[in-house]
Amino acid sequence: MGSAPVWLPSQPELGSGDGDLMLIDAPAVGDSTDRGLRNLDHDSVDSSSDDGNPEDEDDPAKKWVINDTPRPRKIAERRRADNAAFDLWIERNHHELSKGRRKLIVDEDKSVRALVRDFENKRIIASPRDYQLELFEWAKTQNTIAVLDTGSGKTLIAALLLRWTIQNELEDRSKGLPKRTAFFLVDKVALVFQQHAVLACNLDYPIEKFCGEMVDEISSKEFWDKTFADNMAIVCTAEILYTCLHHSYIRMDQINILVFDEAHHTKKNHPYARIIKDFYIEVGDEERRPRILGMTASPVDAKIDPRIAAEQLEALLHSQITTVADPTALQHSPGRTMSEMIIEYDVRPAVWETELNKALRVLVGEYEIFRKPFAFTATAAAELGPWCADRYWQLFFRGGDVAHLEMRMERELPGSAFSRDIGEHVNKVREAHKLVEQHNLVQPSLNKCQLSSKVIQLMGILRDQFHGVDNSRLCIVFVKQRNVASLLVDLLQQPETRIPGLKPGLLVGSGNAENSLGGQKVGFRDQVLTIIKFRKGQLNCIFATSVAEEGLDIPDCNVVIRYDLNDTLIQHIQSRGRARQEGSVYIHMVERDNAKHHRKLMQNKLSEEALRKFCEALPEDRKLTGNNFNMDYFLRKEKGQKQYTVPETGAKLNFKQSLICLASFVASLPRPPDVNLTADYVVLPVPGGFQCEVMLPASSPIKGAIGKVYGSKAVAKCSAAYEMCIQLIKNNYLDQHLRPVFTKQLPSMCNARLAISSKKRAEYDMRIKPEIWSNLGEPTELHVLALTLGNPEALGRSSSPLLLLTRQRIPRVVSFPLFFGAGRSSTVNCIPIPGSVKVDGNSLVLDLTAFTLTVFKDIFSKEYEATAAQLPYFLAPTRCGHEFDFGSATDPYHIIDSDALRYVRENERIAWEPNALDDFFEGRFVCDPYDGARKFFLRGRRHDLKPTDPVPEGIVAPGHRAWRTSCKTHDILNYSLSMWSKSRNHMALREDQSVFEAELLPIRRNLLDDSIDDQDLEPKQCFLALEPLRISPLPADVVAMIYNFPPIIHRIDANLVALDACRMLGLDIRPDLALEAFTKDSDNIDEHDVEQVNFQRGMGNNYERLEFLGDCFLKMATTIAIFILIPDKDEFEYHVERMVLICNFNLFNNALEVKLEEYIRSMAFNRRSWYPEGLILKRGKRKDTTKKHVLADKSIADVCEALIGAAYLTAQEQDKNNFDLAVRAVTIMVKNELHPMTSYSDYAASYTQPAWQTSSSNSVQLDMAERFSQRLGYSFRYPRLLRSAFQHPTYPYLYEKLPSYQRLEFLGDALLDMACVEFLFHNLPGADPQWLTEHKMAMVSNQFLGCLAVYLGFHKSLAYCSAAIQRQITDYVAEFEEALQQASKDAAGGFARDFWTSLSHPPKCLPDVVESYVGAVFVDSGFSYAAAVRPFFDAHIRPWFADMRLYDSFANKHPVTFLTRLMQTKFGCREWRVLVREVADPEEEASAVLGSAGQIVVCALRVHGQTVAHSVGTSGRYGKISATKRALALLEGMEVGEFRRSYGCVCAIESGVFAHGEEEEEHRSAI
Repeated sequence: MGSAPVWLPSQPELGSGDGDLMLIDAPAVGDSTDRGLRNLDHDSVDSSSDDGNPEDEDDPAKKWVINDTPRPRKIAERRRADNAAFDLWIERNHHELSKGRRKLIVDEDKSVRALVRDFENKRIIASPRDYQLELFEWAKTQNTIAVLDTGSGKTLIAALLLRWTIQNELEDRSKGLPKRTAFFLVDKVALVFQQHAVLACNLDYPIEKFCGEMVDEISSKEFWDKTFADNMAIVCTAEILYTCLHHSYIRMDQINILVFDEAHHTKKNHPYARIIKDFYIEVGDEERRPRILGMTASPVDAKIDPRIAAEQLEALLHSQITTVADPTALQHSPGRTMSEMIIEYDVRPAVWETELNKALRVLVGEYEIFRKPFAFTATAAAELGPWCADRYWQLFFRGGDVAHLEMRMERELPGSAFSRDIGEHVNKVREAHKLVEQHNLVQPSLNKCQLSSKVIQLMGILRDQFHGVDNSRLCIVFVKQRNVASLLVDLLQQPETRIPGLKPGLLVGSGNAENSLGGQKVGFRDQVLTIIKFRKGQLNCIFATSVAEEGLDIPDCNVVIRYDLNDTLIQHIQSRGRARQEGSVYIHMVERDNAKHHRKLMQNKLSEEALRKFCEALPEDRKLTGNNFNMDYFLRKEKGQKQYTVPETGAKLNFKQSLICLASFVASLPRPPDVNLTADYVVLPVPGGFQCEVMLPASSPIKGAIGKVYGSKAVAKCSAAYEMCIQLIKNNYLDQHLRPVFTKQLPSMCNARLAISSKKRAEYDMRIKPEIWSNLGEPTELHVLALTLGNPEALGRSSSPLLLLTRQRIPRVVSFPLFFGAGRSSTVNCIPIPGSVKVDGNSLVLDLTAFTLTVFKDIFSKEYEATAAQLPYFLAPTRCGHEFDFGSATDPYHIIDSDALRYVRENERIAWEPNALDDFFEGRFVCDPYDGARKFFLRGRRHDLKPTDPVPEGIVAPGHRAWRTSCKTHDILNYSLSMWSKSRNHMALREDQSVFEAELLPIRRNLLDDSIDDQDLEPKQCFLALEPLRISPLPADVVAMIYNFPPIIHRIDANLVALDACRMLGLDIRPDLALEAFTKDSDNIDEHDVEQVNFQRGMGNNYERLEFLGDCFLKMATTIAIFILIPDKDEFEYHVERMVLICNFNLFNNALEVKLEEYIRSMAFNRRSWYPEGLILKRGKRKDTTKKHVLADKSIADVCEALIGAAYLTAQEQDKNNFDLAVRAVTIMVKNELHPMTSYSDYAASYTQPAWQTSSSNSVQLDMAERFSQRLGYSFRYPRLLRSAFQHPTYPYLYEKLPSYQRLEFLGDALLDMACVEFLFHNLPGADPQWLTEHKMAMVSNQFLGCLAVYLGFHKSLAYCSAAIQRQITDYVAEFEEALQQASKDAAGGFARDFWTSLSHPPKCLPDVVESYVGAVFVDSGFSYAAAVRPFFDAHIRPWFADMRLYDSFANKHPVTFLTRLMQTKFGCREWRVLVREVADPEEEASAVLGSAGQIVVCALRVHGQTVAHSVGTSGRYGKISATKRALALLEGMEVGEFRRSYGCVCAIESGVFAHGEEEEEHRSAI
């Protein structure tokens, strides 16, 4: 089972001296630094040092083999120089680079699966969950007014309370009680849409929204009855509910909860107050009154005593105010700071009117439609400056608005004036428009003649805030008037006053359009779009009116400027609350020497102080303490408290000290700079008292613990901390002195170097021949395999099938092609013939032996001395043609051409007479006994030629030396005699013999290679005298087929060797798949888009596609096994356990144990190695064939995965749901007790259902299962399993006694991977593995699965307790809906399925729940892949990928891939490298923070010795991506000429071939 975590001392690892693309954060075994927590996926490339690590002799773990690193090649001088220059560059810029560590690289696709690679480099919010949950528990028991700061998660509390209320409502309805509805009331129409969107994202129940304009015409009793019946909750303005209550469409006792957003508005005759006064208090039975939750940042909304205001609010809402005892606790981080500043501007002039304004006043000042514009411009020149006042009129009289002004003029004139002279008045409007058009408005500049001192100061503030910094800063400027906001935005858009990096926008309310510049009405949609642009960074400075102060969900800002001071305390609190980023600034703009302004600021402070004192004066039971109690007082009252003593040291752990001990441990966990982590405590009432659950941050190896039940909350909290500490001690995360160990040791093997290199190689034995040929001895029974051609005409001459007779039956080998040149090819069919041939005691065996030896002698020039007992197989001709159905033959003996066999045995050669008829010679096969390379087919006698005639022109010269040296005449006779010079002098040849035209046959044997030059395969014309030659007794049509035998037997041998391996492993795999799994046809088989190194032609399909498939099944199978066999571990330990099973290191070592490497086919056909082994060669060239081959470690591991893929396909061929053979293959390959299964049914048989899964379900869980069944089609047998699949880790276990979704997500991730790979593999049979991998990544990407989660509505069912997650989901859903709507508009029908590729990255929890749901269905179905995974994939994922071409760009958008193509294709540059170095951080050399340890990783793109772009972080992997993205931003728009000039690149001018082999390799390794 899983290995227990142990402590080892920290072993920081030094980076490799040669830094080219090294993953230098790879740790040694026992390295517990953050660098070690890298993604140890079993396919990751380990390019770091491969020094072995000492193993404890007592360690029972398997001793794995590590091949020694081969001697390094000589480093090219350019590469060495670039490395040295990079080191020098780092040294020179060391100080600046160390600053960059605080801007850690964030990989938006990181998931829990990457925990073993690195802890996420993003802000870890010190979660205020304990305060929020305490308030939630409080609100469940009584009416509450939550006074919490802006952004502190009030909406989360409301969502939790609504969910709890609705769930109770479902329980009540199941008992037959009357239906009741929940109401969420808001003050503004805009907030109806916003809060509904938030709640709809968080509650998977029907929720409707209403505001006045939506129901004015349809409101009726019937309408509202249906609405209340169909929905569990309503979000609406208070006026809507008041109207419904007024008309008795609903009664107060039919409402179960009233949530008042911005509850401070509850006063006087506000609808909030009227609802309470007129209807709430009328319900006499307090049990039937709805629960009330009020939410506000301040109970004060007027210039009155805060204490009085708060008491009035409490009385009116029949609630009690609850706030935090420590207001800083609800900030995002204890380290968050905000500074307030006062910026003064000069006193404005009393009166300042421009000439244009005066002229317009004379012209049209008397008309009502100009009253408000003149009221604004009367002070605009003084407030904003003359330029802004005149610019206002330009914007007011826009061309398209003049006609509208004329219409308003006509409408507003009195009847008498209208009838008297309408034209005169309209003409004045036109004259005013003309006057403005002709006015020469100078370009703005920052001087007091054009702009006011206040505006100039504002411009200075913005320039200071945005100049020279990154554009991620966000700013809000609050103004009172929308016209001021519009003019300031317009000013910042002018070329002369534009501030670099600042992107201004406008956020104003939906007031009267006629009072706005341009007369356009601002709707809620416009506000939402502005906020979305602000959140995305398309805008980074918005000018807002009071609409941005409360309600709207605006991102946290760095700068908030009160251009116009606040009127009330709550405006001050709310606007200041927008400045929530670290180091934010809140600026008040105050007129110099203006007593009123300074009094207002002083009043803010006094009111805040009064409010603070009021909150402090609240009874202790109404303050949220975050479970921070006076422990001494409560602990004194409790008896029998537990205490633990460390045996070795005597250190003692008691209840009180456990809190301190646990806080110290949490503080030692990995975290980014300036972030403090905390433990979260949830105390709940239970029978007998209180019980507490403590939850630790995600970076902790142990996530939580539950304490015992105690009579007080304080002691319950101590108990949870105590239980947590005990777990930490048992797992060695606290040392013998109860201190957190300096560096945390994660589960055993999590830091082991389990990846192996594709570059590391070793020489191994190689099996040339299959075991079947080793079975020798006198044959008694022979099995026949017919070798036929599917297209015999392609051979170019007549041929007949060939029979291969063997002692053991050969399985049917799949057809394969032979290539004959000139575009001609034919498949070879290897057909086993039923039955066998008895050869015991008859002459057939002698005939077969003679025929076989004659074939080797005459055709292949190998004369063997062998008996039948020594031959591994026999060859024979047949009486049947290629078209004959050999598979249906009943008696193989009668298929053999025994006459031809006997003739060949009786005739070593064919004797001939000079006077024989011409027909006798035609088509005969002729051998040259003196030159084995010369074989001929005779075409016929040539009566027109004599042996002494010179060889005609165009005839290919013979290869023998005599022809070149001693032959005096190049005649036909000398052409025909190939003896050596001395021997030929003793031979006298007749000069009167006949001459024959013949074909010289090619000696090229590798007909498996389709790239052979056609000339090498075509017979060459020649002329012969037959006296020195020999006519073979072999039939010509048989010879024509036998010429194809070498590549045929080579392929058969390869197939049989692969089957030998399968037989050795106990796997009955289809022969063609077995061969494919063992075929490796190049040294860099796994590198695509580059030239293959040492490519072996004609080997057929290599193992890549099967490895792609097997890799995925291996992951799925081991995931299921670990899920079943280790039910008590967390997801992180699951990943470690699976990593040990599926890593290439394990597969490689297991393969070596059974000598699997010997069976790998790594060499193409060799014309000297196909002959039978063990025979005595009497005559012919002998060349010992190599029985060794060099293989990379990773290639051997890849073959293991390919075998799993082959086993999977073999089983699926018979039954689509049969995984038994693949499961058995996994067990054999991983060879680990965590996967003992031998059939797929073993998974379900090994699973023990946990008690929480089978416990009875409540009505909420049953309701959820029913709703999911209706939506998705699967009905859960165990609804609690479904509920668990949607329970986020932040949701306390104690609420429903269900585990979080993490284990199910771990399972579902592997299942979805398999479904996607199945789809791609079967539907795209021609796609190469790289294409398959890239497009699979699109299908299983967080970006797609997050989109799918929202599309299926999964986000509504997700249970969590995190305000940050709530905001992230709400933002993503808004973006999703906008993109989906646009995609629907753009498409002719339906919507463009790839719209998700342009969305932002979703919150990690959204793709997680898709995977956890699939995992839950899988478990619920009894581990039925067919019933759970495939239907979900086919129904909900497959339709998105009907056209995979849509995702080509998405699949190829990896930045390093882009960079490679850019450099090679566009720029033609070879001298570039992505380099990685790990260097000491001078600011953190003594850091004890896990993951820092005084080291930073620098990644840079170097081009011709220059650093183009770089990044600094803690991860080499993500650092390369970040550096590459920055480089692409610089290079993508650069022209080729500019690139060459900038970097001195002349690569394209030089040869296009790499000068050194390693150079090309370096570029490849960048990917």
